[in-house]
Amino acid sequence: MPHFGVNTKAELSKLLFVTTPEIDDVIQNRRRYYRNITRPKSDGSTRVLRVPDGNLKLLQDKVRRHVLDQIASLACVHGGVKGRSVTTNAKPHIAKRVVFTLDVENFFPSVDPTTVSTIFRALGFGGQALNALVDATTWDNQLPQGAPTSVGLANLAMYRVDVRLSVLARQQGFAYTRYIDDLALSGCRRLLDFRRLTQRIVEEEGFRVNAGKVKTMLAGTRQLVTGIIVNEKLNLPGEKRASIRADVFKIASSTSARSEIAVGRLHGRLAWLSSINPRQALQLQRRSVPG
Repeated sequence: MPHFGVNTKAELSKLLFVTTPEIDDVIQNRRRYYRNITRPKSDGSTRVLRVPDGNLKLLQDKVRRHVLDQIASLACVHGGVKGRSVTTNAKPHIAKRVVFTLDVENFFPSVDPTTVSTIFRALGFGGQALNALVDATTWDNQLPQGAPTSVGLANLAMYRVDVRLSVLARQQGFAYTRYIDDLALSGCRRLLDFRRLTQRIVEEEGFRVNAGKVKTMLAGTRQLVTGIIVNEKLNLPGEKRASIRADVFKIASSTSARSEIAVGRLHGRLAWLSSINPRQALQLQRRSVPG
């Protein structure tokens, strides 16, 4: 792990390719740069994204690029890591006797400025530089979900959980992966005896397990990891494939349905399907979907 050895704002500004007054101005006025966006969650509740704009977003992008992206991710981490995805997260769990998944409750809000300060201090930041980084990357006493730096910092906040579960998985012959706040272990039936230990490890490191999203899936039942079926091979659930197919037919048969947003959304969904089921994606792409 790199050790930056940066303590002053002048040193930080040099690292981030910004001026000290620019850092000060963004931090002093960061309230005006955030906007709240409400998004529906699959369970019917809502998620509030605190999305940065303008110079704050530019500064956070620089922190992500020049600091957080310089830190190699553990092999088990798939969310927010270049070249990894929900697909690579699901692959290690194909054709296992037992798949066990759990979700960290209120993941981003549970990472507070004290935790973020500990992370940056471990990376070699101190003094004014440390304070500036914490102020630039947290808001309302938490990681703002929607900021460019939040996934990287959240991944580092989970470092001890990932290490402990990776060691457990290696010792017991299980597979372990994490995609943001979704954790998955899979293996033989012996995994059933380690479910409480897995949850205890997460809780001992300062996080809460969402009790409503803890799932044990045995072979012979549908096994899902980050929304992907892993029973025998990777596949999307039938309802997801049917939804994509319906979108294809709607856009292919109706000119009025071919808005730029609708077509772009469909191409994104087809690309997702192609990463999991290339043959079916190719069949649907041939249904006269506009380029």
